[in-house]
Amino acid sequence: MYALLLFVAAPAAFEDLEILDERISAVSQSAEPVDKRLKLAECPQDAIIAPPVGGAVVVRCPEIGWRLRVPVKGRSEPDQAAEIVVRKGEMVECVSGGPGFAVSTSMIAMEDAGIGQPVRVKSPSSPILMTAIVKARGIVSF
Repeated sequence: MYALLLFVAAPAAFEDLEILDERISAVSQSAEPVDKRLKLAECPQDAIIAPPVGGAVVVRCPEIGWRLRVPVKGRSEPDQAAEIVVRKGEMVECVSGGPGFAVSTSMIAMEDAGIGQPVRVKSPSSPILMTAIVKARGIVSF
């Protein structure tokens, strides 16, 4: 006789983006809403929400490993181009994205640069150099 085994997968729990928006608003009133199309795995602990830096609020769940950059509307920062905020040899967060989402990875800065200036970066596992623009201390964008 044949035995038929059925496994029913438990429904995946997703992060409640409405609650996440409320928590982000408590940190920055000018943050844009999170893209409701995202399906983030539910964070076992409360997600960590950092104050705005470089025009975005960073939200992350270290237990699972996801991270979001939520844009901040109407930011006005003084011109800090003269101040060096990225140093040669340091690890920087490289961010690229679009409306409501961002993707990031760690890379190595190959030269010193200030906010708004171009900087060459490379992946720790690749010799290929790329050029990014410095957005804030330790953050660059393609």
